[in-house]
Amino acid sequence: MNYLMNIPVTLILLAFHMAAAASASICASRKTEWADWNYLTSYGQSLSVGWTAKPVVTEKQEEGGLYMFRGGVRAYENGSDRKMLVPLEEGVNGPRGETPVSGAACRLFRLMQHYSPVTASRIWLICSATGVGGASLGSLGRGTGAYNRILDDLKAAKILADREGKTLSMPAFIWTQGETDHQDRKTREWYREKMEKLIRDINHDARAVTGQKNDVVCFGYQVGSHLNYYQFNPTDYPAIALEQLEMALEKDSRYVMTTPMYHFEYSDGVHLTAPMSRLYGEYVGYVMKKVLLDGADWKPVHPLTHKIRKSGKGWTVEVAFYAPCPPLVLDTKTVDDPGNYGFSLVGAEGEDIAIKSVRLVGKNAVQLLTEKDPGKGRLRYGMTINEHRPSGPRTGARGCLRDSQGDEVKAHIQGKDYRMDNWCPFFDYSLSKGH
Repeated sequence: MNYLMNIPVTLILLAFHMAAAASASICASRKTEWADWNYLTSYGQSLSVGWTAKPVVTEKQEEGGLYMFRGGVRAYENGSDRKMLVPLEEGVNGPRGETPVSGAACRLFRLMQHYSPVTASRIWLICSATGVGGASLGSLGRGTGAYNRILDDLKAAKILADREGKTLSMPAFIWTQGETDHQDRKTREWYREKMEKLIRDINHDARAVTGQKNDVVCFGYQVGSHLNYYQFNPTDYPAIALEQLEMALEKDSRYVMTTPMYHFEYSDGVHLTAPMSRLYGEYVGYVMKKVLLDGADWKPVHPLTHKIRKSGKGWTVEVAFYAPCPPLVLDTKTVDDPGNYGFSLVGAEGEDIAIKSVRLVGKNAVQLLTEKDPGKGRLRYGMTINEHRPSGPRTGARGCLRDSQGDEVKAHIQGKDYRMDNWCPFFDYSLSKGH
């Protein structure tokens, strides 16, 4: 039986890059219409509000044009004081510290100053964090207390903007959630339905308050903490994470995946350290620039197509990937190898297919060698460990595949430079496609 897809990988990649260029052009409307004041909130569960991320990193104003309400980045903690705007800085309240919104706003504004200085000179970003620790997506939708925090922020900002004769818009929100829904064994279909409704509702309600014409874009992540909840949901299969990827890969999706989370250092196996919360925010801000300023149809690293062939007594699987900044790298310094660099093969019945070797081919392809025909199976990434583990690059569910964006793009945090490579999200890819 012939499992070959008789198209050279180079031609496949050329066709894909041509399509990507066309998509970026078609997506020009994704460029946001910047108002005088632009509201940006960090929403979701505990990581969105900086749980355990202390002491804070962003202690003082780093860039002009970045503001928060007088009650703080989490204004609801301090009497919901939204009567005036003050320069953005993070603060500690109980277990909560550095939120991702400061890293995102600082990176976005810094890039805007460089690439669009006229725009940067006339706008403000109004930043907040409105999430709830441990919250399911089902308890963050329209009508909930958490959701109303966003509306309260918008209404207060609108009053202040009108008073100053300024326009107001909500171009985007940061979404950091999914751990609880994995723990509670929610299905992929349930998560997609709730997530799509949340984006629609925020878009509708924000536009009603501000009068903006542009749609609100959700800048999310891929949750990476499922093994930390193994006692509640004993599986290595990250259903919520995979649905987040599926949504992000749709053309013109308003769920934009900024980064998977397994490569960040965690304080307790599920929450980020303060520098990592800031770094996560920097990733978000970088992708925001690509989408909101450049109009790009941003996509993460992911498999595009493959070919399978008999090779001596074994079989080779060659998979071509999309990468924002090739070449691809198998990095075992930043992320410990969990076995086969995070790759695994399963047959049609879910049985394991042993992998003999994994190597890179060219700039954008991965080749695996196995002794069994995998043509009716699946290639998985990030699913080589099936037990309770704390999250992170040394212990948790993970893989070693990334691109080379960090050669040029870095974040400087507390005296240390961090590479900002695009790491491959967890995926479950069918090898029977096209057969």
